[in-house]
Amino acid sequence: MLVCTTFHEWNPTRTSPELEKIDWAGVVEKIQPRFGADSEKIVNAFRQDFPDASPADIWAMVLSNRQGAINTANAKAKQKAPVYLAWFGWEPELYNGRMKAFHCIDICFWFDNTDRMYTHTGGGDRPRKLSKAMSASLLAFMRTGNPNAGALPNWKEYSPEGGETMILNDVSALKNNPDKRGREALPS
Repeated sequence: MLVCTTFHEWNPTRTSPELEKIDWAGVVEKIQPRFGADSEKIVNAFRQDFPDASPADIWAMVLSNRQGAINTANAKAKQKAPVYLAWFGWEPELYNGRMKAFHCIDICFWFDNTDRMYTHTGGGDRPRKLSKAMSASLLAFMRTGNPNAGALPNWKEYSPEGGETMILNDVSALKNNPDKRGREALPS
């Protein structure tokens, strides 16, 4: 199984640019209806994982469905069948950078049609380069059950202990548990 989510799945600033100016206290306030007294602890945990991220970016990560992807990968790993986990972070240079790595933007990359999805990618060489690597990996996975095609860094199987995650971006990299503190702060 290959599982992928994006960094900014449900980015609240995508359609509301005024929210890009939110501060840390504002993020805590926005997530309190869902997370209550744990809100500040959750924000601080994600900040430890991503010290250079803006308040709006952390807010998007807190709202994402990545925990569901991790739960799926953990369940699949128990079946003694290979699972590969990816986290798509590539951001288009559209709409003054507001689009970020939004929900489903990765699909056109996997299927090598970033030029056809100009409204999502802006087209051109930059998205096309990552798309070629991702689609080669997907084809290798479809053929062999292993996404290693030489187009991305060596992609190790996911394990619950290691949290091996391929970060897909202009420069892709395999990371172990890149958001571990943040995810562990979320309610189970």
